[in-house]
Amino acid sequence: MTERITQEILNDPQLLSALADKIYQKLRDEAIIKKLEENSASIRALQEAVKSLQETVNRHTEAIVSLQETTKKQGEAIASLQEEVKKMGEAIVGLQKAVLRLSRQVVRLRVEVSSFTNRAGKGIEKTMLRLYRKSLELHGVDPKKVVHGMITDEEGVIEKGKTFEVDFYETNDHVYVFEIKNFADKGTYDQIIVRKKLFSSKYKDKKIEIFVVANYVDKKVKRRLEEEGVEIIASHVVK
Repeated sequence: MTERITQEILNDPQLLSALADKIYQKLRDEAIIKKLEENSASIRALQEAVKSLQETVNRHTEAIVSLQETTKKQGEAIASLQEEVKKMGEAIVGLQKAVLRLSRQVVRLRVEVSSFTNRAGKGIEKTMLRLYRKSLELHGVDPKKVVHGMITDEEGVIEKGKTFEVDFYETNDHVYVFEIKNFADKGTYDQIIVRKKLFSSKYKDKKIEIFVVANYVDKKVKRRLEEEGVEIIASHVVK
């Protein structure tokens, strides 16, 4: 039966052609469907990849926005810091100017004080001697006899032939030497040592009595002078 049907199909060209068309269409439809399925899978995979990429882009975008915000804040902080530095710089310049002005005033004051403390002049020296007259008299000194004169280093104790200004007066057995200062400091000590050597060399047969008369005396200088046998007459001892 099957062979007869097969022979009839094979012997009938129209039937064979129609059957071939049916088989071709079916195969074609199956191939198309398979292709579509394959393409659908690829499309889904592509969509997943695009979705993942989009998520990555979103994360990067958020990170970029966050970085931009951080950069903006840092920029504002830097600008604020620069403004503070600018203000500080202006303050430092102002302080430097103030220090410079103060330094100039100190220099002027130092010159004025130095000119007074080193040797204020005969008038002021005599005034100070009168002010401290009672104290001097207690030491057996007559301030009225004090004279301003010169002493020459004849033996080269300090520098041979050099002349020094001094305030002193002489009796039969004593020589009273005076150093009159507003402020007796280390320089005063050095001057006293020089005068002590000069007078001791020149008046070998007389007792040398040295007095420092000052408004102010440095505490350490006072102690060192007293160790040298110098009498200190002062209003204030400065530590």
